[in-house]
Amino acid sequence: MSSKDNKAKTFKKEFIFTAIALIAVGAMFVILPESSTKIICYVTAGLLCVWGIIKLFMYISAERQQQAFTSFSLVGSVALIIGGVAIFINPEFFASILATFFGCVMIVDGVLKVQYGVDLAKIGAKMWWTILILAAVIIGLGLVVVFNPFSTAMVFTIFAGTVLIFNGISDIVTTIYVSHIYKELAKKQKTITLTDEDYKDVD
Repeated sequence: MSSKDNKAKTFKKEFIFTAIALIAVGAMFVILPESSTKIICYVTAGLLCVWGIIKLFMYISAERQQQAFTSFSLVGSVALIIGGVAIFINPEFFASILATFFGCVMIVDGVLKVQYGVDLAKIGAKMWWTILILAAVIIGLGLVVVFNPFSTAMVFTIFAGTVLIFNGISDIVTTIYVSHIYKELAKKQKTITLTDEDYKDVD
């Protein structure tokens, strides 16, 4: 398996892990709207630490030749662990910026989906425009979460939780779809390469 395939699989796993984490946090917002803030702070801290440890383990277990190209994974894993520990130490501060944090996460996620849509359009994927529409929806919902136009905290919390669940599910669907498209593209390229080699043999 090539290094590109390894990176693609690693990215897919991390993206799905993030999506599941968003769904879990969103579910807590919906189920426990009155007492979820502090709980979500600790859960978020735990998820960051686990994610950082997983990335650190993947870096350590990688071959030495690959470690030179995955130094960002080492920096990212340490940053995630430090972030998780910081939230554990001072959950009150994180609670005060909780809505803004998750709103910004959604906006960034929407921007990434825009890039996916553009890339899919370049390679001629049929449903590329659906990714762009989904990205626009995610960005719009993220802005609503950031600016919080709701009159009560409970309504806002339930709305934010529902949006996070939707975002997580859309991330999983997008990841599966993009992976499928690139697998099909890789098969076509492999077929073209084999055909060219056959012509060379005939010549």
